[in-house]
Amino acid sequence: MPTGFVDLHVHLLPGVDDGPPDLEATLELAGMEVADGVDTATATPHVASVDVAEIPARVAQVNRALRSAGIPLSVEGGGELSARGVGRLTPSELEGIAHGPAGARWILLEAPLDGAVATLHRAADQLRDAGYGIVLAHPERCHPLFDHEMGGLRRELALGSLAQVSSSSLAGLHGIRARRNAVRMLRSGCAGLISSDAHGPRRPPSLTAAMEAACELGLTREHARALVADTPRGLLERGLRPVTHIGEGAAGCGRYVAGSDRSEGRRPFGASASAAAPSRT
Repeated sequence: MPTGFVDLHVHLLPGVDDGPPDLEATLELAGMEVADGVDTATATPHVASVDVAEIPARVAQVNRALRSAGIPLSVEGGGELSARGVGRLTPSELEGIAHGPAGARWILLEAPLDGAVATLHRAADQLRDAGYGIVLAHPERCHPLFDHEMGGLRRELALGSLAQVSSSSLAGLHGIRARRNAVRMLRSGCAGLISSDAHGPRRPPSLTAAMEAACELGLTREHARALVADTPRGLLERGLRPVTHIGEGAAGCGRYVAGSDRSEGRRPFGASASAAAPSRT
């Protein structure tokens, strides 16, 4: 059984977005992932930059090249979906970038860098209404989510989303404010997992450094390792589903426990979540 880190957010496919320009650069980035302790990664191109139907073939090409090069990294297909792009995908295209077993499928949804929180909430509600759980990519870089005691972020967490902090934010590559938000999430328990959002040598994977940073912030080593290994592996194997409603204690931040059993407040797969969500301003 694999025991290394699992990176659920990495721009690994060659020539599709702002990640590696060619297969050689992809292999270089994959080698950096392995050197950082990663044994499993999901290739998550910006969905707007790739034909979703081509992702399986592109991932298969990468895995063949990895085997030929002797790089021990297993790559799965996925995508980083922008909030504004949710309504542009067909149901089959959404399935094409989703992860997890049937009944607990989830999608990596990008927290908008322009701070459009209302747009994010609408997109998240739409995915929940379609039956998907949500892993929220780099929320620390969407600064309005942290206004009003992290009200926007806590709303998403209360509806079952998991917040994915980027190791690059902890490394300060996205500025002081993003790093401060990432630290705040880790200290408050609102960080569900850590991924790299690596793009290449200038934005490398740094999960080992992120795990050490989490320990320095007061997390136990067991908890810090769970953020980069146990939780992301559990998401691939057991999945994630949104909760039924925001109930007592919803303002808090919960940890991922076991896929579809993360909360007793689960709703049936595909049931509507919009009526359960609090109003947005």
